Amino acid sequence: MANILKADKQTALESTSAQKGKKAQANLLEFLAIYLESELMGIPLTKVVEITKMRDIVPVPFSKSHIRGVINIRGEIMAIVSLKETLGLRETRESERIVIIETKFGKLGIIVDEIYGVIKVREDQLEPNPMVGRYSAYVKNVAQVENGILIVIDIEKIFEDKNGIL
Repeated sequence: MANILKADKQTALESTSAQKGKKAQANLLEFLAIYLESELMGIPLTKVVEITKMRDIVPVPFSKSHIRGVINIRGEIMAIVSLKETLGLRETRESERIVIIETKFGKLGIIVDEIYGVIKVREDQLEPNPMVGRYSAYVKNVAQVENGILIVIDIEKIFEDKNGIL
């Protein structure tokens, strides 16, 4: 009888430990980390559809200056937006990547300087936006990560701006 109780207790401990592990994993958030100028910014991975190399962008006459034009990806036409200009950052170098994201307005491409990779952050590591200034209205959170500070941008809010991005 004592062996059965020990086995049940051990099983209960293993189950509790597994639940804690699952809970810790459930609180992990994934971000596509990109560089704009020297800023490390994160886009929720759930919004990212794909990453593609820079390609010929067809300009759209009379469009807003941050809209670079449109591209055709596998038969789908989508607007390409300069995230740097949208956030009020200077265009300092030739960008090489376009990140295709899904918004409530559909798929859009955003031009980025560089892709860092996917960064996983525990939810409790996210801190409220302490920023003021240039693009603080579009910053959702910040997190201390291995390479410095990850600025989590609110991609939906950028495209919902009262002036309308498109």
